[in-house]
Amino acid sequence: MLSPQIQLYNAIFAASLEQEYDTIDYSPTTDDSLDYPFVFVAETNSDDVISNKDVITGRLRQTVHVWGYAHNRALFTDMVYQLEMKMRHLTRLQNYYLELAGLNSNQIFDNTTTDNLLHGTIEVEYKLT
Repeated sequence: MLSPQIQLYNAIFAASLEQEYDTIDYSPTTDDSLDYPFVFVAETNSDDVISNKDVITGRLRQTVHVWGYAHNRALFTDMVYQLEMKMRHLTRLQNYYLELAGLNSNQIFDNTTTDNLLHGTIEVEYKLT
């Protein structure tokens, strides 16, 4: 059985691919030749409480980054929104049930390259039930 962390990661990664977004599993660098827009499914954090030998409860948190061109803000904003909606409706993993505990996002201008970009960050937290 996979850990709840990797099950959550895989579910969100799959949700991004279902939307047909270019989705990566590594932190992009300026040397990467990635096309915009794209999604980076990043860190997973957890606070596990093992109730007995087989039951894990606690909280899971996942961070997702979205990058896109600033001149196509409508597409970028829709990508962030669609991912948020997928995360809001995620209630089940392979071996765990989830309850949404919180979802925060922000969108900022990114000047780390010569391109005029927007960078969105989504942080979602679930309770394992």
